[in-house]
Amino acid sequence: MPVSPINVGRVSQNLRTTLLGDSIRLSQLEMFLAQRRIATGRAFVSPSEDPVAAARSLQLDQTLSQQSQLVRNLQSADNTLSAADSALSEINGLLIEAQGIASQNISNLTSAAERDAGAALIASIRGQLQSVGNRTFNGRYLFAGQATTTRPFIDVLGGIAYVGDTSPLLARIDASTTAEISVPGSVLYSSLSASVVGGVDLSPNLTESTRLDDLAGAIGLGIRLGQLVFNEPTGAGVFTVDLAEANTIGDVVDLINAAAATVGSAVTASLAETGLVIAPGGSDLAISDTGTGVVASDLGILTSGPISAPIIGDDLGARLTQLTPVAAITSGAGIDMTSGLVITNGSKTATVDISDAATMQDIINRINNADVFVLARINDDRTGIDLFNRVSGTSLSVAENGGTTATDLGIRTMDSSTPLDRLNNGLGVGIVEGDADLSIETMNGSVLDVVLDGAETIGDVIDLINTTASEAGVAITASFTDEGNGIHISDSTGGNGTLRVSNANLSSAAGDLGLVQVAGDGQSSLIGEDVNPARTEGILDALIQLEDALRRDDTQGISIASGRLDTLTQEVTRVHGIIGARSQSMRAGLEQMRDAGITTEIFLSEVRDLDFVKAVTQLQAAQFQVQATMQTGAQLLSLSLLDFLR
Repeated sequence: MPVSPINVGRVSQNLRTTLLGDSIRLSQLEMFLAQRRIATGRAFVSPSEDPVAAARSLQLDQTLSQQSQLVRNLQSADNTLSAADSALSEINGLLIEAQGIASQNISNLTSAAERDAGAALIASIRGQLQSVGNRTFNGRYLFAGQATTTRPFIDVLGGIAYVGDTSPLLARIDASTTAEISVPGSVLYSSLSASVVGGVDLSPNLTESTRLDDLAGAIGLGIRLGQLVFNEPTGAGVFTVDLAEANTIGDVVDLINAAAATVGSAVTASLAETGLVIAPGGSDLAISDTGTGVVASDLGILTSGPISAPIIGDDLGARLTQLTPVAAITSGAGIDMTSGLVITNGSKTATVDISDAATMQDIINRINNADVFVLARINDDRTGIDLFNRVSGTSLSVAENGGTTATDLGIRTMDSSTPLDRLNNGLGVGIVEGDADLSIETMNGSVLDVVLDGAETIGDVIDLINTTASEAGVAITASFTDEGNGIHISDSTGGNGTLRVSNANLSSAAGDLGLVQVAGDGQSSLIGEDVNPARTEGILDALIQLEDALRRDDTQGISIASGRLDTLTQEVTRVHGIIGARSQSMRAGLEQMRDAGITTEIFLSEVRDLDFVKAVTQLQAAQFQVQATMQTGAQLLSLSLLDFLR
């Protein structure tokens, strides 16, 4: 800092003192700032010293903080995936061992004792697989999905239930991307059955409270909000309706009616069961979008020109949600709420009462809390309920309790519409073309042989039995039971014999239909078994099946279970490959993020760190300025006789 020149002859003593004091203070401040920079190692200590550099430093600090967090995320993800990769290697080894045992015992030359020993080994392998499925890493269960504190595999109902979550863990690996870093046990071991499929569409009616987010829209792309343009050439003219703030379909109706009333139009909007209805107010009406808007198309009320008839909007595809009122489902047709349904899983049966359920979530909660280890949820298409068996080694049956509740909800495991090729875990029904497939011996001794050629569903079988009986004049009636699941055979022949059903002509149809039955003494009817239960299709179930077949000395059962293991082992290998690829991707991302962090630190150092050579030079200059100012001040402030004379 230069010392300000002072005209001694023209400056008063007070002004001299003030100017010199200010000069000394400024020099000392500069010296203090230089000393502080050197002490902290920073090019600036407060933002006011260099606002531009301070703003840049703050931005780089934030970037570095985000990168550091992402590095931690990627490191944790890599560690988790590495632990899962190691576990999958163990699983593959155990499955190879199980396949070897199955192969050794398929031969008919293997003794029952040898197979019993093999069953013990399979039980041990199954226990080890369950233990691997319950493995923890850093205090969290690896294969429990997002429920990392829940032990995923537990022993229940004579099988092994998966009670973890079905969604994988996610990690944020950059500012806008998340990646899966785990495999839920439901995927790892295929520990959920296929969903019970009833073919029932539970899609609800539109109500004023239906959210726009819960609509598929007239063209299947949802409802993209914007402005509607109404044009009444001979009426109120052109006016717009802004739907930007609409949340429900009722809001849309209210906004249209309010906008029309504001401009003096008699146009009215109302709600039908599936869409909107726009009634012109005595003048022709056209509805269009503005610019690139699409809301009129999404709402199904776009017109090609002015028309005088009411505009009936297209079906908006209301989708099922947890909050959907039960009264609104099945397009308002409703369901049987009073009878309830019966769920049997393994040895446990529960009757589920939904009589007081108000919403779909209430029904789902009743089913999930029935303590039979089933998982109910709204399906991905949001048109019905998915129902899964959680237990490997058991069969799940959902039946009626005297009404139609299960059928109405689309979760009855077997009914008259069930396809034959879905029965017996997909093995279907063995029908011999051109010959009788099942034989019914009545109480009066008559024998009814039924040909099932062309039958595709349980209902077709029932119709063929009834038609054959009618043509033969035998008083036999087939129907589907109202309680439980199975074909009901009723005998009205009036004899004293025994009603029985058996296979005919080497066909396996009667057994495959669950009808190889003998009625009790004096009973005139029998009910077939439920042959369409829901079973898990995974590793643990296959091992349970293999163990059971070995203990029963069942060569065919061993062969079937061995085939399942071969297929499932390939699936585990595929999952193992996915985990390995993800782990490699995480490692590569981790290295890239670390490199990016180092680059950011370099930039930050260039902006924020001190140039010590420059700082020392500035400090020395400031010290010199202070000394020079004080020496000059000493000379200028010394008094003489002339000062008094002036």
